[in-house]
Amino acid sequence: MLSVVIFCRHGETESNLGGWLAGSRDVSLTDRGRAQAREAAATLVAEGRSVSTIYSSPQRRALETAGILAEALAVPVVPVTGLEERRWGDLEGGAIPADLLREEVPNGESLTAFRARVTTALDGLPASGDGGASLIVAHAGTWPVLCRWMGVESALLWPPNASPVTLTREGEGHRVPWTPPAPPR
Repeated sequence: MLSVVIFCRHGETESNLGGWLAGSRDVSLTDRGRAQAREAAATLVAEGRSVSTIYSSPQRRALETAGILAEALAVPVVPVTGLEERRWGDLEGGAIPADLLREEVPNGESLTAFRARVTTALDGLPASGDGGASLIVAHAGTWPVLCRWMGVESALLWPPNASPVTLTREGEGHRVPWTPPAPPR
């Protein structure tokens, strides 16, 4: 089981700019999203962060972000089925709903099923043998599931695009303190 994880939400997409729900739609990064990923990579390199592997959602926006990070960090990207964003069914392509924690969505994935899917994917990730952290590149919806899985509380609904956040599992020595970035505008 992973004890230290760096989480990086994918870079900005057209859906982020437009304020619409992408969910299972396979959207790509904007030019700004690619620049954000390069900035995140530069930050990790400048901090001397030891990353052994990048685990990524197989969705295009996450894989593209992960590829930029991987090039800078010289580590492989492993796509992980199960880390995809929640399937929002009929709500995809529309405005982001005020209640992101609703259990059921029309023709979509229940919140319970989504959490179970992401948790199963996280449970399947091998611990790093070289002492480096694992970097997970995924989506806004993955964040609260990862926090719960790591035993870390966060007042933040999700981190901004391409802003790496380090989490340390409760009971593994100490928690890495972190200041949540400002919520996206």
